[in-house]
Amino acid sequence: MPVDTTRPPSSRRAQRKITEEELKDIELKRIRGELSCAECRRLKLRCDKKVPCSSCCRRGCESICPCGILSAGQGTRFILADTEQLHRKIAEMSHRIRQLEDALAILQSTVSGDRHPLLEDDLLKIKFGAEALTSQHSSSNEEEEPSRRSIDALGTLTLDDAGEVKYFGRSAGSEAGEEWDTPSNDEDEDEEARPPLPPELENLANLFPFTKKGRPNTNSLDLLESFLPSHERAWSLGESYLKHGGYFFRPIKRDELMNSFLPDIYRRASVRSQTRVTADASPGADDESEGSVDSSSPHALATLYFLFALGALLDLNLPPYNAEAEHYYDLGRAALSLRVVFDSPQVDTVQAMGLMATYHSLAGKKYSRDSAWCVASFASKLAQSVHRDSARWKMNAATVQKRRNLFWEIFAADVSHSLALGRPPAIHLSYVDCEFPIDEEATLSDTGEIQSGFWRMKHTFARDIFMGVVEVTLTAKSPSYNTVLNLDRRVREISFPANFKPYVLREDGEQEFHDSSLSLRGFYASQHRTVTMLYLHRSFFAQAMLDHPTNPLLSPFAPSFLTAYRCASVIIKASAHQFERCAEMAMRVWFLMYHTFSAAVIVGTVVTRSPNSNVASSALLDLGLAIELFERTAIQSQRARIALGVLRKLKKKPCDRLRSFMNSSNNSPTNFVSPSFGNFSSSPTDDVDDELAIFGGQTRVLSRKSRSNIPLPLDLETPAPRLPQRMDPYRPLVMIPEFLRT
Repeated sequence: MPVDTTRPPSSRRAQRKITEEELKDIELKRIRGELSCAECRRLKLRCDKKVPCSSCCRRGCESICPCGILSAGQGTRFILADTEQLHRKIAEMSHRIRQLEDALAILQSTVSGDRHPLLEDDLLKIKFGAEALTSQHSSSNEEEEPSRRSIDALGTLTLDDAGEVKYFGRSAGSEAGEEWDTPSNDEDEDEEARPPLPPELENLANLFPFTKKGRPNTNSLDLLESFLPSHERAWSLGESYLKHGGYFFRPIKRDELMNSFLPDIYRRASVRSQTRVTADASPGADDESEGSVDSSSPHALATLYFLFALGALLDLNLPPYNAEAEHYYDLGRAALSLRVVFDSPQVDTVQAMGLMATYHSLAGKKYSRDSAWCVASFASKLAQSVHRDSARWKMNAATVQKRRNLFWEIFAADVSHSLALGRPPAIHLSYVDCEFPIDEEATLSDTGEIQSGFWRMKHTFARDIFMGVVEVTLTAKSPSYNTVLNLDRRVREISFPANFKPYVLREDGEQEFHDSSLSLRGFYASQHRTVTMLYLHRSFFAQAMLDHPTNPLLSPFAPSFLTAYRCASVIIKASAHQFERCAEMAMRVWFLMYHTFSAAVIVGTVVTRSPNSNVASSALLDLGLAIELFERTAIQSQRARIALGVLRKLKKKPCDRLRSFMNSSNNSPTNFVSPSFGNFSSSPTDDVDDELAIFGGQTRVLSRKSRSNIPLPLDLETPAPRLPQRMDPYRPLVMIPEFLRT
């Protein structure tokens, strides 16, 4: 029978188009658990109709249940399975990338001063995206273990036989409590005999800060003004301060200092002197001269004298720690005592106290970092009159900018001293709404982006980084290691402006290369990132060395070991660069050498505790370079002489062991040591463990005898053997130092 072609072919079922209302009804039923979820229906899986269903939970896609589906294609059935394990693996790979980057940077630094092409900023950011995927809900055991191991980092308490107690927190290393940072009543570094003050001013200076109201009078102010230097010398000291001391604390800008502040004080002093001469020729002059002090003059005069003291201290035409600087410092203290500091402090009061703290941090060994921190904290408390933004009170623009600049300079100084000693700052940012002053040094890049100047960079770093490190390292509860690594990432992501050149080459011009002001500015700014990393990782570096002395890279804190060593090496090389540019200024700014000493302790610890490490030989070279810098500084500084003794003692241990190893193995001078420095172990002693624990800020109580005189621990006429300054890039990373080949 022929086929009937007039009838259409039959179909299984006609596809009916679902309306929008029906789709909404289906979604509501799935949400209520009345229908299978969309993903189970797509994959033809049995659905228990829970929200989310067990099938989606098992496959790791519970976030799309019940109405969402994965895109169809190969592999989508298990594409998100076991995401927790996947995220952990990504985090481990990110940490491994960081370790390899640090190792590559260390190796690159031994063969060249240029950055390795694989360490460009864009490439360094790759691992940060992976770390952002780390699960926020990791298991409690994974987080508690690093936290438990670092909870011992409470700090160090020192107690001497006279009952004097000092505390150094987690961010402070052993250098903060060394004898060379203890104030002494002995004569300072080749200090000249300062000119004596009149008994009245000497007594007045000793009244600070507990001055009684109404005690000083105009006679005291007139006597203080009589010690003002000549106009020519005053302008010279002001210029010296602006070129050098202003980088550390600048409450007054150049235009204000040179055009109004300094001339106004000399004008008022001249008017008062003429008035006094006229009054002396009139009857009853003695009665009129006993009037009260003008409230706006004494602390402005104190500010000027402290500014002169810093200018003389950093004047390269004068000897270090000269008597002129100390003379102006005493006059400044006397001027502060002419008016009560505590009651209604003025802007001049805060400026004077901040300059006084800066002098304590830069002057000779009769002043310590402890006193600088105390005075800076005092100034910060007084500055709480400017911690709220002045524009809210409709002040004029010049006053607003002046008060903003003063607050952020005080804040930066306070948090810097706090980190160095491991003690809490005086001001917390939660109480502050003061804005930054106008960035007068801002420039535009070729791409049209705004590039911050030096002062904006300094203030931003203090607010965003220094304060963040304080909140992590100095709180009563020890931070978890994940918190430290997150802050580490923030520090690394900060980029300096392209026009910022801390490492100037001779090719840029001899004048710029040897300029004392530019070299000091570049060196000081370059230390912000590296020193911050030391504060952040020092405790964990010490813990890694204590747990795995033969191979710290096996420690869970291996990133801190590599970071601390790398930053220490950079600090030492930056110090050597500063000595090459302007050695006279480098030797004068002690608290920058303070960081160099801390870096030298780190590289020395690597060599002493982990001689088998791949970086031990380069660490030994860095230690030798640091010793050379302190040998040069020790000529004029008692602090440097004491620090040099510590470093030489630290260097002697690995050198003796290297010689012993070479003698026992009968190696010839032409052979080289394997990258593990042989097979000898570190064999640490309990004393070394204690020293390392103290350096890392761990809980220790020390008792020491008070001292009246510190004998020189070394003979400066016999310098330590010199290390080779360059390494052949075609030789292994670890070399035999030249002085060991005899």
